[in-house]
Amino acid sequence: MENNQPNTEPDWEGEKDFFSKVEIPYSQSKEDVWKSMQGLIQEEDKSPKTPTRVVRLNWLKWSAAAALILLIGSGLFMKFYTISYQTTTGEYASHTLPDGSQVHLNAESSVSYAPYWWNFSREVELEGEAFFEVEKGEKFSVVSSKGTTSVLGTSFNIYARDKDYQVYCSTGKVKVENPQSHPIILEPGNFAQLNTNGKLEQVNKNSEDEILAWRLNKFIYNNTPLSKVIADLERHYDVEIELENPTAGQELYTAIFNRSEAVEDIVEIICLSFEFEFEKSQTNSFIIK
Repeated sequence: MENNQPNTEPDWEGEKDFFSKVEIPYSQSKEDVWKSMQGLIQEEDKSPKTPTRVVRLNWLKWSAAAALILLIGSGLFMKFYTISYQTTTGEYASHTLPDGSQVHLNAESSVSYAPYWWNFSREVELEGEAFFEVEKGEKFSVVSSKGTTSVLGTSFNIYARDKDYQVYCSTGKVKVENPQSHPIILEPGNFAQLNTNGKLEQVNKNSEDEILAWRLNKFIYNNTPLSKVIADLERHYDVEIELENPTAGQELYTAIFNRSEAVEDIVEIICLSFEFEFEKSQTNSFIIK
């Protein structure tokens, strides 16, 4: 009699054959699995968020550096940018400084200063001769190659040409100094100049009119070396005056002239005073013999 019931016994041989053909993905060792997990963690750390934060930090650093450079550059520009005013031969001019102070320039003179730095330092460089009327405020300094004059608010005259340096205080008080000398305080009517050793010294000077004659449109000389008289005439009239005998420049001369007079007339009067003669070699050239 046949048995028609289904066979319920497992087919072990068939299952072995089936599973022998299947690849099991988790056949890695523990070490291999751990390495795989570390790799996933590192990949997570390399997500797009991290580069975004780095770029942001670099941008901030460069922005701060650029701002610092701009600030330093602006400060240097303010400190070292200067403007200059100058007069030519026979020219006189006045200029108002940023604080309202006035500077009056004699012929062939120049001043320069830093306008954007003025609120930090009131400092003017001078070459030539000028009269200053200073508004009250912080320290005001006039610098030249031979000395520095400092005030708070006053008026004074400075002559700074070549080796000569002279300061006259008209009002207030003035401090004059240079590296070779102790500071000198000048009061109204006081006068200081460099001696032959290059040191500043206070000396007795004649009237204010003599010192400030150029502001009165006059030439006023009192025992003044002839060489200085001739230099003044050359600057004012734009001429050349040659002394045939250079030692004659040491002669002392006393006189008063209006600057409106013709230069030839003044030269003639000077020659008569010393019994000199002169000849006009060219339009703007004289030789004193």
